[in-house]
Amino acid sequence: HWILSSYEWGYKNHSVADILLRIELPSWGVKQKPVISFPLLIFNCQSSIDKDFKINISSSDKIISNGDNIKIVIESKSGQVIDSAAYYLNEKEVDSETTLKDLKLGENSAKVKIYSNGVEHSINRSFDVYSNKKPEIMTYEIIKEYNHDQNAYTQGLEFYGNNLYESTGLNGKSSLRKVDLNNGEILKVLNLNYEYFAEGLTILNDKIFQLTWKNKIGLIYDLDFNKIGSFDYNKSIEGWGLTNDGEYIYKSDGTSKIWRLNPDTLEEIDFIDVMTDKSRIRNINELEYIDGKIYANTYQQNRDVIIIINPKDGAVESVIDFTGIRNRVLNTPETDVMNGIAELNGRLFVTGKNWNKLFEVKIYSRK
Repeated sequence: HWILSSYEWGYKNHSVADILLRIELPSWGVKQKPVISFPLLIFNCQSSIDKDFKINISSSDKIISNGDNIKIVIESKSGQVIDSAAYYLNEKEVDSETTLKDLKLGENSAKVKIYSNGVEHSINRSFDVYSNKKPEIMTYEIIKEYNHDQNAYTQGLEFYGNNLYESTGLNGKSSLRKVDLNNGEILKVLNLNYEYFAEGLTILNDKIFQLTWKNKIGLIYDLDFNKIGSFDYNKSIEGWGLTNDGEYIYKSDGTSKIWRLNPDTLEEIDFIDVMTDKSRIRNINELEYIDGKIYANTYQQNRDVIIIINPKDGAVESVIDFTGIRNRVLNTPETDVMNGIAELNGRLFVTGKNWNKLFEVKIYSRK
């Protein structure tokens, strides 16, 4: 058994997928330079404080996944007698020893109500549940290169009908665009006010939804770029990426969460945490919904990757390694990270911030 606590896990234990993904950014500034961090066995092993008792969670594995056996262990710090105890996982009563089944990936909560000398003590402890499958590592082949505006700090990219729409960021440079795929020509543009740092976009039912980064507001347009509404962020922290499945809208906020939004009110309904078999993946950026999966860029300077996420549980099913693709782009001081995923009739397109090219690519297993 393993007693779970918050400590760093050695780099030698990383999978290829983790090595590709574990370059993270701090949240300060304009999404600045990366810091390297390694995954913890438990990211959120927070415990409410009680002067007399504490709880630990022992597991049949180093990292908790569905199917593992766990034991919730009470310790008396002051020699107090424990008369009885009741155990809970996510507010559902369980035995102190239990097999995990159908827990959501990401943060979960264990609680114990301890009765001692007529007094009730309630202690909570949070812990992370990881995917029980390793992501498949995939690679790419470039099918065709297209011109792309090198001054476009790409934040969102999506086809609607046969038209390509793009959201660009930075204060004073943010815009909403309709672009000719074949030659990169900007067919229509709406420049945003300086106060807005635009982020992702998606289009549903002839409405364009565009995020702002830290203004905590999203903008709504018709297909002629007339502003017809706005919406506030409530539970989600910031605006990063947007996509939709034809029914719901999905929003990333720079954390490991992807929120599912009501398409009419834009309120956050619920969320998934993006998890591999060893890591919580933060800095989820631009999104694209393709064939029942969410494709996502992650904001990291040293790795060009796209991850493929199961929208039902947040499990990272595949990691596409785009190493080398940035070498085909004109390198300038403004050239930034890979960001921008779009799909048209089974064809996949990718680009990046201030890249002078947009690529049609084919992906396949690296086995």
